[in-house]
Amino acid sequence: MKALLDDGLSVLSDLLQSGAGSCHPETEARLNRLSQSWEDAGLHTGSTLLAQLAQALAQRRHGGESGPLDLMEKTGTAVRYIRFCQQKYGLDAAKARLNQVEEQEDFDHETDS
Repeated sequence: MKALLDDGLSVLSDLLQSGAGSCHPETEARLNRLSQSWEDAGLHTGSTLLAQLAQALAQRRHGGESGPLDLMEKTGTAVRYIRFCQQKYGLDAAKARLNQVEEQEDFDHETDS
């Protein structure tokens, strides 16, 4: 899960650095692939956000209505989603470690008795 989130942040960072106006078709394809991977991993909201961003990039490349502000808004929303998921992942990992420590302490206490 962490790798998927990191990949998402990487592609969005690349998008922001390159600028939406000069976006390559590879970025759109990468967003679509990542969107599918996120869907498969259960990150349904994030998958939708990435798919919408890929669609906006496609529209922009083909002279559509999606302007730079719309793209930046979609990118910002996706980045906030990723950051939220990374925080949740970190909290879940910390909880799992804490539960492991508590189980070990309980086990040690039971074997001492």
